[in-house]
Amino acid sequence: MASVADILFNYLSDVINEPENAVLDIESLPEDFQDLGNGLRYFAVCVIEANGLAKALSKGNLAGKLPSPGNELAAPLKALHASLKHLTWQAQQIARGDYKQRVNFMGDFAVAFNSMANQLEERRKIYNQKLELQITKLKLAVQATKIGLWDMEVIQGNAVNSENEVIWSDEFRSMLGFSDENDFPNLRCSWNNRLHPEDKDSVLESFNKHLLDTTGKTPYDVECRALKKDGEYAYFRDSGETIRDENGNPVRIAGALMDITETKNILLDTERQRIEAEAASKAKSDFLARMTHEMRTPMNAIIGMSEIGKKTNDDPRRLYCFNNISEASQQLLGVIDNVLDISEMESENFELSCGEFNFANMLETVKKTVQLQAEKKNQKLTINLSDNIPASIKTDEKRLAQVITNILSNAVKFTPEHGSVSLSAEKTTATDDSCMLCFIIKDTGIGISEEQQKNLFKPFEQADGGRSRKYGGTGLGLAISKHIVDMMGGRIRVESEFGKGASFIFEINVQTGAEINIKDEAVSADETFAGKRILIAEDVEINREIISALLEDTGIDIDFAFNGREAYEKFLAASNDYGLIFMDIQMPEMDGYSATKSIRSSGLPRAEKIPIIAMTANVLSEDVESCIKAGMNGHLGKPVEIEAVYEKLRKHLY
Repeated sequence: MASVADILFNYLSDVINEPENAVLDIESLPEDFQDLGNGLRYFAVCVIEANGLAKALSKGNLAGKLPSPGNELAAPLKALHASLKHLTWQAQQIARGDYKQRVNFMGDFAVAFNSMANQLEERRKIYNQKLELQITKLKLAVQATKIGLWDMEVIQGNAVNSENEVIWSDEFRSMLGFSDENDFPNLRCSWNNRLHPEDKDSVLESFNKHLLDTTGKTPYDVECRALKKDGEYAYFRDSGETIRDENGNPVRIAGALMDITETKNILLDTERQRIEAEAASKAKSDFLARMTHEMRTPMNAIIGMSEIGKKTNDDPRRLYCFNNISEASQQLLGVIDNVLDISEMESENFELSCGEFNFANMLETVKKTVQLQAEKKNQKLTINLSDNIPASIKTDEKRLAQVITNILSNAVKFTPEHGSVSLSAEKTTATDDSCMLCFIIKDTGIGISEEQQKNLFKPFEQADGGRSRKYGGTGLGLAISKHIVDMMGGRIRVESEFGKGASFIFEINVQTGAEINIKDEAVSADETFAGKRILIAEDVEINREIISALLEDTGIDIDFAFNGREAYEKFLAASNDYGLIFMDIQMPEMDGYSATKSIRSSGLPRAEKIPIIAMTANVLSEDVESCIKAGMNGHLGKPVEIEAVYEKLRKHLY
């Protein structure tokens, strides 16, 4: 394709040699060169007319006129015309015998011609400056938009010939981390060889289809990955347009490369988040469905056994109903506790409450809890403790027991009848005041596949949805267990194959306790608190009835207040009569927090010392913390366990 300079040069040659046949298509010129083209066309017109004037003058015709002035070329042409006219007049005078005439027109002619040439040169300089400015702007625009340009002549229609020469722009090379032709040669293979193996075939196929489509309807516009000089892959968008001959065959192709890595990563991240959000939403929907099942199942047992118990007069049958109601209630409470634990984990309020306890006694209590489940399935449950474990340790006894109970219960659940479940524990490493304890819980159950293990410790998910339908469960126990183990400075893992049982292994870091056996404070059946009086603030009648019945055989004297204000007033009236106050939180007129603060600030002699224990269904860690901040001495969660109530009474009444 001819350049603008070639077009203008050829036109000027035609004007000089054959001005009548000189043709210039102004519309084909770039906008910045169209004024120059118009000037040159006007110059051609002037040349044609000047030729005509010269011919007329040579014949003695002095009546010819120049084109109308207005163009900067008109003045020098007019001077040229005047010189030619003066030359003709001088020739006529000499012909008449006037030899005084002198030919001095050449100076005027030269001045006029040079003036015209100087003006053309000045215009050329102006247009060159404009052209350089536009080129500079284009380069800046390319750099700002991070676009790399390339241009390739097609050899014999072969689009991907490694020997095809390609002109790569500096920005193109820079995007790939290269600086010059030595690093990144002007060959098509320089680009092709850096395409990602997964993208290369599709990119080259798209490139060829575009080139070989003589209709020009197949675009070349692809997204791909290419290897940069630093060894990292980046995402690019490569597009091009082809110049074709009259038959539609490709002659040349030029294109642009754009680095879209940042945009692509955002899109990929957004897509990944969408998929994760959908998966999480589905997991929570499945969880809610399981929760509904897991809560309604024990509720059905509680309600059903209650109805059966009411209709029978047979004491053994009633006892059977009561036992089932108690078991279903504990199951329902376990579900609620798991949900509360997950809520605290997600709000980052989950905390450990460390204390010293007898390790063997804790495991024996756990064994009793799980033993009943194992016996129902005729399973063998064994616990083996290494002699190197300290008699007493310091950590959160309740949470450690929760982890062991969760894993043992799962082992029993997923192990068929007549199978076996075992727990072994040993000390692995130790320092002066701490040690690592390793627990291994094995079963001969159905096992866990490698794919199922990926979701094993995720909240709201189970290893297999079909399992929840067959075996039940909320899918929270292992997630909570992992969180507890992590907080105890350990880790948990599973080793299993589908159909071959499973082994759960976890380690925790604990403080070493005193070298003594801690007394096991079991509740005596004839526990008595005769002669002691307590105040219980409780607004719900059935709760008052329950606590009264549970403490009936202890001989303790109970005074009830129906709300916080009444509890405060009773204390003011008989502050020395009460050895302890159990305080509900959610009550009318005045809640438990306000009642406690009022008692503490009453100014009475025992106001600051009387033990006040929260007895409430508000059991989250922040609820316990709020109770302590309000001035209470402890916390009991509902439904209350009689053993915990006895422990508080023993601690504060004796």
